[in-house]
Amino acid sequence: MVRRVKGFTLIELLVVIAIIAILAAILFPVFAQARESARSASCLSNLRQFASATLQYVQDYDEVFPQSVYSMDSLLLLPGTNDRVFTVFDAVMPYMKNIDIIVCPSNRPGIDWQAILATIQLRTSGNFRYGSYAYNFALFQDPSLPPGLWERDPVVPMAALQDPVNTIMFYDSVYKHPMDPLIDPNCPRPQFIFHWSTFPGDPRHKNGININFADGHAKWYQRYGKIPGKSFEDNNREVDTYTLPCDLSGVPGGVANT
Repeated sequence: MVRRVKGFTLIELLVVIAIIAILAAILFPVFAQARESARSASCLSNLRQFASATLQYVQDYDEVFPQSVYSMDSLLLLPGTNDRVFTVFDAVMPYMKNIDIIVCPSNRPGIDWQAILATIQLRTSGNFRYGSYAYNFALFQDPSLPPGLWERDPVVPMAALQDPVNTIMFYDSVYKHPMDPLIDPNCPRPQFIFHWSTFPGDPRHKNGININFADGHAKWYQRYGKIPGKSFEDNNREVDTYTLPCDLSGVPGGVANT
């Protein structure tokens, strides 16, 4: 008597494979979205820790925000001198538990600060090279970097902020050289190699940007989200302080585009 061995027919196998393929096509995007949600949450946590570290610095230094950049080797920070640059990131670093918080999980390795500075013949401090966040140029001023505004460009005390809840400190960003494609068609083309316009917001988290603020909180904003606050242009015309995703520098109540 011949025993028959039961098994799948070719058609049954093809049907099973087709079902698996359909399920995979459905589930893989879900898994990808879940991973991105986790990375976005981790990034937001980084910015909260970064805000806390910055405010600890401010408390220790007479409630004054650190300068954005200055030379470790000369009185003035002059491009072309090969001077080492001490940045706001360096200033806040001693208050961080982990330097990795300046890198977003969705943006590794991040902005190459060493390469950017090298284009204007300057060097980093050596404390870090990559970071995923840019800073508010108007809050972290740079009076020692020509062409400086000197008395119009002083470091900023906490008491000078009219609206710390809506004053940006750091945010998801990328570096855009004047010759690079724009992050968004609504953004102006940068006119300088190192300027607020070369560091637009980067909507890398579900078409949104993680941002922290001068009161210490951090929040996700949609690409064209609205942050309250008005500033003034040279003709005393009132304009929105921030325009996402292009311009995240400014202090509500202050001079626009500083």
